[in-house]
Amino acid sequence: MLARMNPVITSNSPLSWFWIWKLLLPEKIKFFFWLACHNSAPTLSMLNHRNIAHSVLCSRCGFHDETFLHCVRDCTHSKYLWRQAGFNQSDFFSNDDAINWIKNGVMGPYSFLFAATIWWAWMNRNMMFLDNENWSNAKLSFNIQSMVDTVKTCYPSISNTTDEDQFIKWNNNNHPCVILNVDGSCLGSPIRAGYGGILRNDAGFFLLGFTGYIQNSSDILYAELYSIYKGLLLAKEMGVTDFVCYSDSLHCINILNSPQ
Repeated sequence: MLARMNPVITSNSPLSWFWIWKLLLPEKIKFFFWLACHNSAPTLSMLNHRNIAHSVLCSRCGFHDETFLHCVRDCTHSKYLWRQAGFNQSDFFSNDDAINWIKNGVMGPYSFLFAATIWWAWMNRNMMFLDNENWSNAKLSFNIQSMVDTVKTCYPSISNTTDEDQFIKWNNNNHPCVILNVDGSCLGSPIRAGYGGILRNDAGFFLLGFTGYIQNSSDILYAELYSIYKGLLLAKEMGVTDFVCYSDSLHCINILNSPQ
């Protein structure tokens, strides 16, 4: 009698996918990584191989087969997101092994940013290909950073920025002037966008506040920028010329400080 012996799979075995399921990331991202490592992510290359799609050519650039790596990394629409996120090394785009590329990325020092950029590169492809939507690169970069911030909040013990100040109450940071705090939000189903803000003096005493809704919009970046705009208008109406504006949107601050 012969017994068929199955190999023992450990966390160090090349057949093991434990490293994926142990990642401190949202389950949807881990599942997407698992599909990619099994060459089962529904790209046009895979769908054509299964006689589901008629062509393997990328629907966005039209020049290359839409493999997994082309879709989320090498297509011009995806490559711009990676460069915006700071992944500019030449060897980053030269690795042709999807499994090694993903594993190196999620095990590296910028694992959250790597995972979020892959996810939104894939989401952008689906919106362009399936829904005929074309989001701006600024909006996609904002969503990437928002996902990074959310994951860091969920897993603070491994955050890459352990020395970052985290204010839990109003703070003028020793600025001897009026302080404007603003925020934008997109919540609910269907999603509604809103904005709000408050003006205080340097002692923290309330001066004036404002809130409002933005009709026909679900754009969080627009809501954040609009809250700053309304706060500036309010400060002007009050005759306030010396003030500091606080926003929790780093992307908005970068846009306002951009020389362009």
